[in-house]
Amino acid sequence: MTNPTPQSPVSDTTISNNKHNPFNLTTDIRDSLSEVFCAAIHSHKSDYLTRKHWLAEHVAKEDHDEKHTETLISLCDFSERLLKSEAQTYEAIMGSDFWIEEVTKIIQKAETA
Repeated sequence: MTNPTPQSPVSDTTISNNKHNPFNLTTDIRDSLSEVFCAAIHSHKSDYLTRKHWLAEHVAKEDHDEKHTETLISLCDFSERLLKSEAQTYEAIMGSDFWIEEVTKIIQKAETA
């Protein structure tokens, strides 16, 4: 339905197919997906920052185990790739680079901390 009537549910309202809505999703679906992505990225951001903190603490020890260092680096890399992947998926589905910019800020902040 392209012209919703006052009796139409909100989910019938779509944003026209363009670069900001490449899959022609309804407003309700876009809102729900935004919430899902926001929750996922915030959760993975927390994991990423925690792992970066663990790595920094571990490396600061004088007698740190190199195998453990490699494992922590691998976990940090995994978390970073996951954040970037989620942001890219959000952009592909929603047509917005908002999370790409935010994830870049998160990573830059973690690198300088």
